[in-house]
Amino acid sequence: MVIAQATPVSSLDISGPQPVGWIYTVCPRPAPGTTCPANADTVSPYGGVRLALQPGDRLKIRFVNNLPSVPPDSLDRIHDDPLLALNPSNLHTHGLIVAPAPNSAPPPRVPVYGDFIFTSVFNPANGNPAAYDPGAFTKIHAHGDVVSTGAVDYDIQIPANHPSGAYWFHPHMHGLALNQLSAGLSGIISIGNVANYACADESCRHPVPESAVRHLILKDMQVLADNTGFFQEDPDFCANQASDAPLGEGVCPGDPSAYAGGQWFFTLNGQRYPKIPVATADGEVWRFTNASGSASYDLRLIDDQTQLPMAVQILSIDGVALSFPSGATADQMVEIGGNRLRLAPCGAASGAAPGALSAVSVAPALSPFSAAPVCATEIVMMPATRVETYVVYRDARNRIASAPEKATATLLSAGISTGPGGDSWPAVKLAKVVFPKGRSQAVSEALHLKAQPSPETVSAPLASAAVLRGPSFSCQPLAAGHHRRIYFGNPNVPDGTGPGSDQYGEAIFGLGYEEIDEHGQPVPNTFQDFKRFDPADTLCVRINPGETSVTETWELYNLATELHNFHIHQTKFRRIDPAATMDGPLNPASRHAGVWEDTVPLPVAEPGPGSQPALDPEATSCTIADFKAGRCTATPIYVSIPFTQPGTFVFHCHILEHEDGGMMRAVRVAPASN
Repeated sequence: MVIAQATPVSSLDISGPQPVGWIYTVCPRPAPGTTCPANADTVSPYGGVRLALQPGDRLKIRFVNNLPSVPPDSLDRIHDDPLLALNPSNLHTHGLIVAPAPNSAPPPRVPVYGDFIFTSVFNPANGNPAAYDPGAFTKIHAHGDVVSTGAVDYDIQIPANHPSGAYWFHPHMHGLALNQLSAGLSGIISIGNVANYACADESCRHPVPESAVRHLILKDMQVLADNTGFFQEDPDFCANQASDAPLGEGVCPGDPSAYAGGQWFFTLNGQRYPKIPVATADGEVWRFTNASGSASYDLRLIDDQTQLPMAVQILSIDGVALSFPSGATADQMVEIGGNRLRLAPCGAASGAAPGALSAVSVAPALSPFSAAPVCATEIVMMPATRVETYVVYRDARNRIASAPEKATATLLSAGISTGPGGDSWPAVKLAKVVFPKGRSQAVSEALHLKAQPSPETVSAPLASAAVLRGPSFSCQPLAAGHHRRIYFGNPNVPDGTGPGSDQYGEAIFGLGYEEIDEHGQPVPNTFQDFKRFDPADTLCVRINPGETSVTETWELYNLATELHNFHIHQTKFRRIDPAATMDGPLNPASRHAGVWEDTVPLPVAEPGPGSQPALDPEATSCTIADFKAGRCTATPIYVSIPFTQPGTFVFHCHILEHEDGGMMRAVRVAPASN
């Protein structure tokens, strides 16, 4: 059982009354009822819990919404949906390749869902949504299920060949996603064991033990001077500090003018600036999950003695182990990784300066079944990203070395800007790391990685037609050589107060679309300008004959002057370049995906003369017309996406301010037999 409820947060080391967050209480599900017993089997940590699963497992959850109602004037998106004040919620298993099954239980039974986000679960203690605002109730009910009894069941089959790795769960209530994650609602999921893909030696006689894995959830909370939580997260909360102010240990002070006396806490597993003792000289595997609603991190591990960044080996991004061919160049690896890594040699390299990206030396593949090792001194983690690292004491040349007595390092976020029109996320110390004396005896320079199942082959054992909602619908596959182009930016609306704003002055976000033919030209009558999320407006994808997966190419353009963070449900994707050489890892036919991911940052646009941002300093997005007319330059990101799960789900920007503001669209995957 998973219960969403308000609970005091006691782990922030704050004076005065404890701020109240929204937290998942988890316990073995009792046969009757919707409450957890007050015993040792019930856990309710702000930092989050981990659901440890294996491929082939069946995840069954009774979800209960006990969240309080919220003042309407505290919600940015209340004008979009007045029912948000009643604090409805739901669950999403992020990154899992599972079926988005709608309700399979007819009334009056408790609804039973797969990983299906088009449902709103209301706490009956907050009032009946149909009576609270009949018009809003009719609107939300037209686009999804409304559950007024406060409880639903989730029944999710994990495919037997699902990749092992790091995943997570969180609410996906459109309009409230930012608030609910900022308040603390999230947890993590692990599939399989690290030994399924990581070994200390080439012959894999010594797989990495599960005892060497440390799960680290990055979670932040803004607290006002009166110790109440501020869940409509403001990136400028800690602005206007003295230039010589030292980095805070897990906290930064509020803006003296806007948030005087407030504090913004950045925690690891709910702990403010914890001490992390690395258990043995052989090092540990650290699995990071950025569970922030909108904040980005620039992670670095700084050796306290030398003040130099310490390299860590990157094992996976978004849950699937890396798989670069031995001939991959540093530029290719950085590009495939979404420009999130500052690479470093995994050990000494001839002529390589510590931390110098231009001097990267990529080691060859360590065995026929292994990927070339990848090390980095800097990891950029946008919201929802998971990165798995191997942390062991290394010297200034990135070699695994003997740690001196009392060797320590500081894990910190160096602070990051998401573009001229974006946000600046603060720098902060996150943890003190203590290394044991001595050198690793099990690992020479890097762990060895084995290939994982490709997401193209993962499918849940469900009858595909059973997971579709509503009547049959027409859905034609893309013509040969065609692909989809998706635009990210800010819509302009007739009654808006300015470009990219609604009538209330709130920023709004949207997606544009068109189909592109085999000659690179737009297909007539497929264009759609920037538009906010509409559940009734879906892209249709058709599974191949024989109910086998279909793979599409999507071309992603960010026309904004701030980063966006593309995410899609029920599948993963890999970066490609249609113009790549046949033997390159970016070639669509390459056997080495490099990275199978479910989030990727989209680079910012460069507005030119005559573009909307050039004409209006308040604008943070070019129009699609600017782009087509050459007044705005944007870098395309091509991704290859295998679809294996029939049903209806979404893709969106996983900066939740943007998703709540409308940067999301539904996808409907139809079986070939439909």
